[in-house]
Amino acid sequence: MNSTTPDILVVGAGIAGLTTALALRHEGASVTVVDQSQPGTEASWAGGGILCPLYAWRYPDAVLALAARGMRDYPALIESLTGDTDPEHRVTGMRILDPVGAEESAAQIGERLARYGIRHQWLDSPDAGRASLVLPEVANVRNPRLLQALRETAEAHGIEIHANRRCEQVIARAGRFEHIETSAGRMGAERLVVAAGAWSEPLIPQAREDSVFPVRGQMLRLEPHGNSRLETIVMDEGVYLIPRVDGSIIVGSTVERAGFDKTVDMAVQQALHRKAIECWPDLAEASVTHRWAGLRPGSSDEVPILGEHPSLEGLWVNTGGYRNGLAMAPATATFLTDLITGRSPALDPAPYRVARILSA
Repeated sequence: MNSTTPDILVVGAGIAGLTTALALRHEGASVTVVDQSQPGTEASWAGGGILCPLYAWRYPDAVLALAARGMRDYPALIESLTGDTDPEHRVTGMRILDPVGAEESAAQIGERLARYGIRHQWLDSPDAGRASLVLPEVANVRNPRLLQALRETAEAHGIEIHANRRCEQVIARAGRFEHIETSAGRMGAERLVVAAGAWSEPLIPQAREDSVFPVRGQMLRLEPHGNSRLETIVMDEGVYLIPRVDGSIIVGSTVERAGFDKTVDMAVQQALHRKAIECWPDLAEASVTHRWAGLRPGSSDEVPILGEHPSLEGLWVNTGGYRNGLAMAPATATFLTDLITGRSPALDPAPYRVARILSA
């Protein structure tokens, strides 16, 4: 390799791409990141920043295992960040007002959370059907600031980041990754990591149509009046309220299959707003300061796609984080780096394998 050709190319400068790039750089690899727009401005920017799956016990074991590790690894990731941007990482806890569903009991929920080391406590009476559940160790971040801090840290560690450079095609020859064709020309490396979120599928040769797809989520930001402050995350019927350091409240989110459309739907926004006021009546007079939508990278089984392409040596994938990409990011970066460097990962790779999304 010459000085202009990195060991590893990463396509995508969101939470998956930047954390993976940093983990690989820590192993001594030279890393270059390319992104079709500005780094950290898609799903990683648009989400709420809760560092725990919503209704965590309802996810597959493969998701919950990564998310639980991600929760434990976040303090170290935050501590490692350099630069002037504060990601506002705070342990606020989360109170879930409707934890018990039709096909689960409080005991089953508690057992599943305990299995993965997620502390919890019940309020009210589960047996009376009016239980709420508190997860006291859940943290949140101001995710646009986290992504900026990750970018600053990556650049300080010698990771080259190319913004507004679209990856148009992945080229492989004789069963091995060779280079990518981008909007600014050809780029080669020993290895490629596809971490392009909802835009990953065309960059994974042989991927089935609709194996990675965009899932729209709509959000809004409220500014309460007076001295009212929400101190913990509150969630009910899938709608959550996240308190920020400045006192504002982030409200989300929807789950919509709308293609690559990030249009905000006012009827949906109004429904989110009504539910937010129901959860915390002090928001009745709050001002709406911002509305937006983002596109999460979904997969058919809601499990991330992590590992090497089975028939193309040197082509690796880190995508499909869906609603939990931010929460899982430190763990997925470590997991993929372990595989690339030949170490045995802490989790069984089988559930995440790339082969499951490929055509026969």
